[in-house]
Amino acid sequence: MDIRKVCIISLGHLSCDINGGALPTLLPYLAAMHNFDYQTAGGLMFAYSVASSIVQPVFGLLSDKVRTPVFVPLGVLLAGLGIGLCGLLDSYAAIFAALVLSGIGGALFHPEGARYANRVSAGRQGTGLSIFSVGGNSGFVAGPLLVTAATKLFGLHGTLVFALLSLIMAALLFRLLVCDMPPAPQRPGQTAAAQGSNNWRAFSILTLVIMSRSILFLGLNSYIPLYWTDVFQVGKADAGLVLTFFCAVGVTSNVLGGMLADKIGYSRVIRLAYAVCLPALLLFPRMDSAWLAALLLAPLAVGLFSPFSAMVVLGQKYLARNVGLASGVTLGLALSVGGIAAPLLGFVADHHGGLPTAMQCLAPVALVGGLAACLLRDSAPEKPAPSGQDDAA
Repeated sequence: MDIRKVCIISLGHLSCDINGGALPTLLPYLAAMHNFDYQTAGGLMFAYSVASSIVQPVFGLLSDKVRTPVFVPLGVLLAGLGIGLCGLLDSYAAIFAALVLSGIGGALFHPEGARYANRVSAGRQGTGLSIFSVGGNSGFVAGPLLVTAATKLFGLHGTLVFALLSLIMAALLFRLLVCDMPPAPQRPGQTAAAQGSNNWRAFSILTLVIMSRSILFLGLNSYIPLYWTDVFQVGKADAGLVLTFFCAVGVTSNVLGGMLADKIGYSRVIRLAYAVCLPALLLFPRMDSAWLAALLLAPLAVGLFSPFSAMVVLGQKYLARNVGLASGVTLGLALSVGGIAAPLLGFVADHHGGLPTAMQCLAPVALVGGLAACLLRDSAPEKPAPSGQDDAA
């Protein structure tokens, strides 16, 4: 495994997902400025999530064919530019469009980023994809902190910090990935089919599990700041710190989950994660103390973050011929379900008892995901990559 290249692509993942991590913390500021209700605020999360997800399989197929790292810096640039414009715009339609642009940037980055991480990890894809995932999850931790600091210093116009950061990071990634480390050319006669077969049945079950996790993650990630400001009556800055705590525990869990998966298997880690998550989801909406609710965010973060790397690696194993497509679905299309669910949860909160009622809707989703996870099986143990696998991955 080329650890330097893996760390560089993980840095790119951080600089892309810092924008998605910033959006939930930004929502209360946008809602207060423009008088958005829960459903309308959830619609903004919908714009970003669906745009970043639905088109990812298309970019994944393109990544399998073109195999160019230029998608990495371009995706980072668009993702940051969209979030950066949000604080400057006055109309809901314009903010919605900016978030669609940011989402497209994420969709462009993730398939090529995951494919590149797979390729430079050689025979240690589990470790490489874990490092890659940590970069993205770290972005979700840093995003709320950056929003809180930028808006405190500059108001909503402080979102321009994300555009500036994306420009700097895109230039750095272009220099490191595109100029210094172009992908190796494909050898004549080499095909993805030579690298393995596609198990569509197993991949379909995994996709259902990822959809469940997506609804749970984006449901919590979208409304945790609003939950603390509206249900527990705390300030916006403190609400952002609560989300940061949730994501920080999650990043640590992602690393430990990847290490545990190497020892006991990917599918077993996924099942254990759901076993941790479901009881916490049942208790969370019933908490009337902000401190007790915050403590429950720890097992929720463990349950939602720890299996993430295992899910991505299993997807690439199940679709061994189309790693880019697998990455586009596992990191993108399946996650769009969570984006669709966000405004639906907002509708429940607006019309049927507030955010605690909406959070109660998540427990059945976790149960479905946990049952589907029981059907997952690890593929055969990985062997060292044969000659030419790096190019085809």
